[in-house]
Amino acid sequence: MRKTAGELLIELNMASRSACDLSASDAEPLTLRVKLLYLLSSGPLTPVELMNRLCMVKSNLALLTAKMVKDGEITKSRRQNDKRTVLFAITDRGMEILKSTVVALENKFKGILTDEKEYDEGVSKFKAVLDLLSFL
Repeated sequence: MRKTAGELLIELNMASRSACDLSASDAEPLTLRVKLLYLLSSGPLTPVELMNRLCMVKSNLALLTAKMVKDGEITKSRRQNDKRTVLFAITDRGMEILKSTVVALENKFKGILTDEKEYDEGVSKFKAVLDLLSFL
């Protein structure tokens, strides 16, 4: 039986949340590490901001960020005007990892589509789906 658009949106939303798995292998492009790097590519964020955006609990975020700091993908510092506030920021190494993941995803997406027009339509539809998901 063919699934409706509503059913597919629910599945897409669940799939994006199930990708929030610390045990995901590095071969999977959308690991929590990549999502965290993507969020930090726009600028430093606090642990609370990351927990809310990634749907994570504090202990899991602490484990993930500690490993990423150790691996040189992100930095941990204190806010200048309030030393109590921790900020995480992406490093050059983290940005390289993010860029290579984006390129791999882009190549997969382009492999599915036949020409530039179809690609542009696909990107436009992704934007529309993201707008729709913001209401869910």
